[in-house]
Amino acid sequence: MDERHWKVGELADATGLTVRTLHHFDEIGLLRPTRSQAGHRLYTADDVRRLYQIIALRHLGIPLREIDQTLDGDVNDLERAVRGQLEHVDRVIMQQGQVRRRLLALRQTVHHAQEPSIDQLIDTMGAIMQAGYFTPEELARARQRHQEPGFAAKFTDWQERCAHLTEAIKAEIQRETDPADPAAQALARQWTEAMYEMTEGDRRMLSAIYAKIEGKGPAAATNGILDTDTWDYLKLTFAVGYSERQ
Repeated sequence: MDERHWKVGELADATGLTVRTLHHFDEIGLLRPTRSQAGHRLYTADDVRRLYQIIALRHLGIPLREIDQTLDGDVNDLERAVRGQLEHVDRVIMQQGQVRRRLLALRQTVHHAQEPSIDQLIDTMGAIMQAGYFTPEELARARQRHQEPGFAAKFTDWQERCAHLTEAIKAEIQRETDPADPAAQALARQWTEAMYEMTEGDRRMLSAIYAKIEGKGPAAATNGILDTDTWDYLKLTFAVGYSERQ
């Protein structure tokens, strides 16, 4: 049995989380460490296992309040969290493998001084698009929504809302506002509400959008609505778990 203990600062340094995030998990009862005689938080190996489950499930887009309702700290929860991450990673690997095979075929064609066929180019572009973090079903649903009456106006309104939110978030960054501050939390809540509205509450789609932002970079993935500093600040507010302070 692993009998090591970590102080809150040590665990934050080891995992890349902030001390404030660990404090918040303790405050809402999601991850409660033991206390030393001096009152310091001490995390056990079991706490680290539970923390992994929390972070893994958050990475898959599950809100903290739902994690709190479902986790009981047993091995099955850890297995489910790992399985969910593996399924996500496997899907990305499969999509990237399709891109690689098509690119290799294109390289072979060009190497022999031949003009790639239109079908080759179309197939490669299709594979690249599918590897852009969305499943074929999600892409089909997105195309369907774009054809719905009134969607164009709704999308324009959504873009404007996100642009205004981004400017407000930048202002809080300039003021060096703590991500846990109510002002920052309110902006993060508005951002998530806008994203949920646009994705119709589809968590898989939302997770794919956030993965795209991480993979391509905020500016490229959002056509300039987000930049790196704003996205990093937003992620800090998400880590604090604003929506669970209801």
